Amino acid sequence: MPFNPAFADQLDSPERRRALPIKEILRYILSPPVGRKVAVDVGAGTGYLTIPLSWVFRKVYAVEANPKMAKLLEKRLSERGITNVEVILSEKPPEIHEMPDLVAFSLSLHEIERWKDYLRWASRAEYVLVIEWCVDSPKGPPREEKIPREALVNLEGFELVLSRARFPYYLVIYGRQRG
Repeated sequence: MPFNPAFADQLDSPERRRALPIKEILRYILSPPVGRKVAVDVGAGTGYLTIPLSWVFRKVYAVEANPKMAKLLEKRLSERGITNVEVILSEKPPEIHEMPDLVAFSLSLHEIERWKDYLRWASRAEYVLVIEWCVDSPKGPPREEKIPREALVNLEGFELVLSRARFPYYLVIYGRQRG
């Protein structure tokens, strides 16, 4: 089920910042030798991850399926004077002509009906970041909508670089599969 924009304030709450500290996420993202030219944030919401990505990448594409959320993000970017982010309104993988160094899904993959197909599209990037809800967490979407960590850790066609659990979330980073 898609995220309800009426709860947009929860995406940037102090509780979320404590449970999912952005500095720690950036440290994980930048620990492999990732290029810093292009990042794609799928399910960008209000910019919880998009804005920090804009600090370290030359260009960030913020993909958002909900028009209200996209407008909120554009407003936040404008208020902060951030000019290296392009908001793309789309439910499907966007047509980006540049090869991304990173594609990120931050608490959005479970909302994508064909999430494995979207991940295959993302695999063209040097690295793919997935942050999702722990199945046993009482927070987030209903249990049946959550993607079990094992399904991502053991995903065929990807090279696992990092897997960390930080309840109520977990984080997985894939590297582009070689040969």
